[in-house]
Order: sequence, then structure tokens, then C-alpha cells
Amino acid sequence: MFCAAFALAWEQLRARFGPIRMDPQPALADALNAATLGAEVVDPAWSVSGAGFGGEGIVEALQAELFSKFPDAKPQYLPEAVSADDLLAYGYLSKVLKFETRFAVREGTFKSSRVRAFGVNGSPFGADPARRAQVVVHDWATRDDFVIELVADDPDSRVLIAQVAPAETLAATVASAIARLDRLDGEARQLAEDEPLVIPRLKLDLEGVFGDLIGRPLLGEALRGKRFGEAKQRVQFHLNEGGAGATSEAVLGSYGPPPRSFWVTAPFLVLLQRRGASAPYLAAWVESTAWMEVLGPVPPPVTPPGWGAGWGGPPGYGAPPG
Repeated sequence: MFCAAFALAWEQLRARFGPIRMDPQPALADALNAATLGAEVVDPAWSVSGAGFGGEGIVEALQAELFSKFPDAKPQYLPEAVSADDLLAYGYLSKVLKFETRFAVREGTFKSSRVRAFGVNGSPFGADPARRAQVVVHDWATRDDFVIELVADDPDSRVLIAQVAPAETLAATVASAIARLDRLDGEARQLAEDEPLVIPRLKLDLEGVFGDLIGRPLLGEALRGKRFGEAKQRVQFHLNEGGAGATSEAVLGSYGPPPRSFWVTAPFLVLLQRRGASAPYLAAWVESTAWMEVLGPVPPPVTPPGWGAGWGGPPGYGAPPG
């Protein structure tokens, strides 16, 4: 899985401070330093990103831009405030594409499972011509090797489905699929009446933490003494008969030390001592609840619903699809 929000946040860091260096330098940081997205990949109208220190008003600037572009946004990673010396890099991306004619809801198969799917044929009378017109065939080699496009309401965006053999990395797989666009022309680009189309519905909500970037001292005069305490991204994505959409949020934060905790939860010592005396007049070592008022067992921790685990890095990192 790759989504551009994290790379957008990193790109803002790099624009401000130059290539980001750490001690030691992880391969992921080198890959992010080399990545270039820009307006060619992500329209500024779909995204918000920035990097800077709390004293520069970075949080207020991000909040103002985010809610002006996305009034209904519900950010979870953008803090309400940070200290003046805290460093924050943030990225947000949201884009929804709709199909003018909804595809038919179908039952499909994926590997050995029956899954809810969508396609062109929703009745015994054949495929709907309006649905077929929303399918562009870019390349076809075999029934297991093809690249198609589902035409959405934004002519500047493509919804591409590539059933292809995975390459060594996700980046290489993407490159091989994109290289096959527009190979066909004429009637070969159209979906014929007797050609079936069945695509599984997708819905995901994933959070990934980039542990390789956390806790390593940042190098360079402007970042001296800083290290990222958090580096994470959340991606929500859907693909169904009505369209496709992605919303992603990413944050890298270098904050001051966390508030100290004085919650006594383990065996401890209690002393009563006269000020200036060399010894206490009472000493008690407490290692059980025998002297306490017990209210009941500690409840198990609660995991927020809908938050998955696992994450892939930027292009070129992580396992290929399949």
C-alpha cells in the first residue's frame, strides 16, 4: 500500500530543511528524500501539507487551509496546538471519484472466496451500454493479464485496474502497469457486449507507523537536538459500483519530552522523616494490595474499532501486491 499523504509531509520538510538526515540514516529516509510528487501527482486542490515550528504558527496555518478546502474534514493527526520549539510536518489528501452510471452489484470470486463485486451485467438482458461505455481496455494479454480503466466523473483522474504479475516491488509493479496504458486502439479499447466484467468491492482503513524514522537524532543546524517522536499515516479507501475514493492523513512530529508521570502502579516505599534527620521514623515497603481498598480487577485495554495494522513504505518499498 502506498498513499501520497506521508510523502507530501516529507516533501514539505525537505523543502524547508533540505534532505533530511538522521543518525543512523535509515533506507526509508533516503527513499523519501529521493521521491518527488508535486502537482503532477497530487492536485493542490485535493491536499494540504506543511512543515514548520510551533512558534511560526504552523498548526494554525494548516488548520486554516484544511478547513477552507475540506469543511467536513475530521482530522485525527493534526494537533490543536504545539509548543514554540516543536517541529511538525503534516499531510492530508482527499479525493472522491464517482461513476456517472452505477455499475451493477454482482457476486464475484477472489482466489478461493466468494466476494461482493460489481460489473456491467445486472440483468438477464445483457450488459448495460452506459456501463460498458465507462470501461476502457488499455491492454489485454490473457484472461489473467490485462489493464483496464473505469471512467469517473473527473476527466483529470483515472481509476485503473491491472490484473498483472507482481514485480519485485510495488513501485516496479506500478511502473509495469502504467507502461501498458493506451496500447490498444479502435474497437479493441471497448468492452464488447459479450465480454464480462466483475471487480471485487474494496474498503479499507489502515494505520501505519514508520518506526524506522522514530527516535533517531536529526542532523543539521536547524534540526539539532530534534528527533521524531511520531511518524504515521492513516489511509481510508473504497472502490465499489458507485466510484472510488481515498482520504489519507500523515504526521511527523518532534515534540519536547512527554509530561512526567507519577502514577504509582508497582511496589513502592513510604517514608516518614523529620526534616534534617538522617533516618525516617516510619518506613514501609508496599508490594501487595493487602493494605489498600481494592475496587476490582483492571479492565483490559480497548482497541479503537476500524484501525488496522501493517503498512508499506513509499514507492519501491514493501512487498509487491499478490
